[in-house]
Amino acid sequence: MKIGLVGFGYWGKIILKNLESLGYKDITLCDISFKNNKIQNYNALNDYKKLDCDNIFITTPTETHFEICKYFLERNAKVFCEKPLTTSSSKAETLYSLAFKNKTIIFTDWIFLFNNQVETIKKDYESGKLGKIKSIYMNRLNLGPERFDVSARWDLASHDVSIIQYLFSEFPINIKWMDYKKNKNSKQMDSCIGLLFYNDFTATINVSWQYRKKVRECVFEFDNSFVVWDDFKRLLQYEDASTVSFPIYSGNLSYPCAEYLSPLHNSIKTFFSFKEEDMKKQKELTINTIKILEV
Repeated sequence: MKIGLVGFGYWGKIILKNLESLGYKDITLCDISFKNNKIQNYNALNDYKKLDCDNIFITTPTETHFEICKYFLERNAKVFCEKPLTTSSSKAETLYSLAFKNKTIIFTDWIFLFNNQVETIKKDYESGKLGKIKSIYMNRLNLGPERFDVSARWDLASHDVSIIQYLFSEFPINIKWMDYKKNKNSKQMDSCIGLLFYNDFTATINVSWQYRKKVRECVFEFDNSFVVWDDFKRLLQYEDASTVSFPIYSGNLSYPCAEYLSPLHNSIKTFFSFKEEDMKKQKELTINTIKILEV
């Protein structure tokens, strides 16, 4: 299996480390900044059009995703692209159509959909254990790393929108976004608040690169339970909705330290086993997530 990694910045280095830890070795790196043919003992190119690989990982600036994905899909390669796939739902539709036409794969790395605790919430919701969803409040705050290609809405809030779409599979009836700069020197809108109104619930999304405390907390209010998921603390806690003082379940559901398998590992493994039927499901989620963000 030949793997090409296009883009060797912050996330590209993380992807390479995870590919290595999963045992993949036949990897060619590609980045426009490369000036020699060896990087970390790997073959290295500065032109992605010189890559001859079956599987392509793309971690370049978002504005380049469409062009690069399209190039490899036209050559029947399987493509793994970091989120967001594009900032245009029509361009995303084009990429999926091309993948289906050429009987290959386009895979968007909505990384939190491969988090075991999100999967636990989904299973408990679909089983009826939690009851109907009533409201959602999501905080995703950090001091950097700040992106220069997209705003905090597309970088951070895209995670939360994809999680909501994955859990509840419903398109909002009204969408409101407020993008702003907390730091006037930021290259992009570094903060964003979103209000998503669904038929029976409302989701509030608060994201920023400009907070000195890292926060990764989502609170779900269901008929039967309050569910608090703190990804930073690796904690999933359920509380009986009839009394907030009586936790009916709490603890590290799927994050015992000795057995922890990262969501990125799960995502990469899923990509290598991805089939057309899987892509059909992911297409709907990806297109709807982009449509919500591009309002």
